[in-house]
Amino acid sequence: MIMDNRWCLKNGNKCFRFKEREVFERPWIIITIAVLLASGIGIEYLTRGSCYSIAPNFLLFFIVALWWLNIPMRHNDAVIEKTVHEMMDGVVANDAAAKRTEVVKSKVHYDTKGTYAIIIGRCFLVLLKNEEVWEYPIEYHKPTDDEDGYYECFVTHEVSKNEEHLQAINPNRWNHYFSKFNLSYKAQFWLLVLAIVAVGGSAFAFSLWLVAKLKWWILLLICGFGAIYFLTKCVTNKAACEVSRVVERIISVPINAIYIVVGIVQPFITIVGTYFFLVLFAFGVPAIVLTFLSRIGWWVVKPETIAFIVIALGSILCAHSYRMTKWIVHQTPLRDWGNHRYESVREKLAVYLIHPSNVVFLLYLTYFVVLAFSGYLQIEKSAYLISETLDAAILKAFLVFIAFTNMRSKAKDAEMDSKELLKQMLGLFVHDRI
Repeated sequence: MIMDNRWCLKNGNKCFRFKEREVFERPWIIITIAVLLASGIGIEYLTRGSCYSIAPNFLLFFIVALWWLNIPMRHNDAVIEKTVHEMMDGVVANDAAAKRTEVVKSKVHYDTKGTYAIIIGRCFLVLLKNEEVWEYPIEYHKPTDDEDGYYECFVTHEVSKNEEHLQAINPNRWNHYFSKFNLSYKAQFWLLVLAIVAVGGSAFAFSLWLVAKLKWWILLLICGFGAIYFLTKCVTNKAACEVSRVVERIISVPINAIYIVVGIVQPFITIVGTYFFLVLFAFGVPAIVLTFLSRIGWWVVKPETIAFIVIALGSILCAHSYRMTKWIVHQTPLRDWGNHRYESVREKLAVYLIHPSNVVFLLYLTYFVVLAFSGYLQIEKSAYLISETLDAAILKAFLVFIAFTNMRSKAKDAEMDSKELLKQMLGLFVHDRI
């Protein structure tokens, strides 16, 4: 039995093994969370006779359960990715140099089949400067009685013709579809954002509706499916293994459906979460401070006045203080924690979304919609969108925001050479004799 973690075969292929983490390790984590959430629902039912917290608690449990299930898989994938890069980057660089080209990027890719995402193959994909894609096969050798399982990385490659592989390593191949419409990159970006918000928002709303509709039934289904799935993983009797595999496949259907929904909702959560935290800090904090000061009697003002100050101040801060908005992103879960490349992309997206040019557009769009509805209701039906004073507060806040924006724009246009101006002003203190 080979004891080394890494070694080379006679044909030059590179092999490695490592202790992979199990999917259902540390079950006490999810059990503790489930008990706490169930206790919270029970306390609400006993004290208030209601179960309004059941929907958000179920949603929270779904998210935590998926996070818990993904921890071992993400760890295993990260180890494989890191090890393959360390063993194959030199081989790939030499092959690219022999072809007089350069490597743009490389990644480990998994081929899957079915709704269970069963892995049927692995390969190391390499994108070259000439947009050619190479495949280095990776084969997993299952453990035997005499030897543990290990991965074998082939040092020979072939030019990829697989469309799935080409798209995985070079997603820009699809840009020619957008180029037919002569859309700018910014327009393409915002179309994609709108599509993500529409699809992700629909999936998110449907999930909440389903949880609210089924209520306790969905809790029973989740607990039942979870218990059965967990028991199938604990089966050791060979006679029961076949039955457990069938049960596991049946139970995997709703679990995979949840994975699909979460995959669709994740980009939506990133986009919506960015603006949620921005509004929470820029508008929520001033509102809390002013309300607190008014309640304790230090500065007593009407709620409409608080709304006017908060809306005007928050709009100005969001649109004209990029340093503050970036600081807000770095204080939220959207920041790059250094655990995965996905986090870096998420933070860059969040920082771009809060760029002043984007925020100003969204603020103008929001004010336009609110004031249009308010004006229509007031003129046509002599009614108000919220109330007479609050509608007036929103209008006045918008006017303050416009005035500040124009003032700052004019100030930039009126900039003068400070050095020359200082020189001229100092001349006022010099009185030469004629």
